[in-house]
Amino acid sequence: MYHDSRSYHLPAQGGGSVPIGLPRTGMADVTVERVVSEKVETNMPDAPVAGPALTSSGFSAPVPEHAEVEDFSSEPLAERLHARDLARRCSAYAELQAKMDAGNADTELWALCGASVDMALAESLPKGQDAALNAVAAYLKHCPGLEAKTVLPWVRKLTEHKAIDKPKMQQLAPSVVLLIAEIAECPAVLQELTNCLNELDDSKKKSTGFLKKQIAFIIKLISQLLGDFGIKKMPPKLGYLSFVLKYVSDSDRGIREACYSVAIEMAAWLGDIGDLISPMDEPQKKEVAKRLEAAGGEQKSKPIRCYRGDAAAQHGDGARSSSKPAEKADDLFEKVDPFKKLPKGWCISAVPSMEKWKEKLQHLQVLSGVLEGPAERHLLAPHEGYGALVPTIQRMLK
Repeated sequence: MYHDSRSYHLPAQGGGSVPIGLPRTGMADVTVERVVSEKVETNMPDAPVAGPALTSSGFSAPVPEHAEVEDFSSEPLAERLHARDLARRCSAYAELQAKMDAGNADTELWALCGASVDMALAESLPKGQDAALNAVAAYLKHCPGLEAKTVLPWVRKLTEHKAIDKPKMQQLAPSVVLLIAEIAECPAVLQELTNCLNELDDSKKKSTGFLKKQIAFIIKLISQLLGDFGIKKMPPKLGYLSFVLKYVSDSDRGIREACYSVAIEMAAWLGDIGDLISPMDEPQKKEVAKRLEAAGGEQKSKPIRCYRGDAAAQHGDGARSSSKPAEKADDLFEKVDPFKKLPKGWCISAVPSMEKWKEKLQHLQVLSGVLEGPAERHLLAPHEGYGALVPTIQRMLK
């Protein structure tokens, strides 16, 4: 059995070498000496090797565990916020956040922070994004008197950020959007997300990979809004289910996962969502059922977030609100009178007298467009006019 019984020498102060023995192997001790400085013969010259400096004993000096962080606190805060140096900006963001979280912000600091939000949202490097978005979150959380018109544009700045496909932005941005929703409320935030998705559908400039991640991120935001604010603040009538039904069969896994997360959240609030997802293809329905089974039928009844305007009322009426019955699906849909949406003078009885098939089709499509509507947007209100449609429809079917 082979064993290394060589002894090695380290360079000693003043020249020469100091032998150091290797542990015994239990076999035999051989004292063949080998100088550590011996080289492998090559035709190339020796290259300098970078490394820690050696002490007089021949060992490298200890390296501090944490490098010292330069302190910029003596520099004016406003100057650091607009500095080209990332480290200075990060120190400014950190100081802003610390003062706001500690309740030490004054009018001047609120104004400075508010004026710097657009710049903070535009940070492109992960380190800057971390510091900047945490400061923006503290601003949204603590600044008094923020208005929806001020904070709503920041939703699009985040969803359209050039680094929104990167993990750091996808990790930090949702908390900012959720805080914006506390101020501007879910329908307004959802409208911003909807507008962004609609524009992405028409976009032909962005790369497919970036586009897919952007769509998945927006749908995931919808799921988080639903999960945190609840079905009452995020009812299906707001229209977000149309995006789920559209993208759930997408080839991109991230988009499909985001769509399934919305369906699971809806089921957690509503229970049975079979009618809502009925337009899905069978494979997607089975996948939703599989995930619901794995979730164990967990039901939610109380949201973890509320609107700023509702906070005081919710605090005062906490005992009574906890006894309210769970929301029913029918209570979450807008009821629409379709006959008010029909063009003036439209009448179904005119169809039999029309000679051309195409003319009949176009006339009936007006009615079908009003009656069908996206199922997740509204319910049809009761109306006696439905009965008047039946005779003509029966006549056309014969």
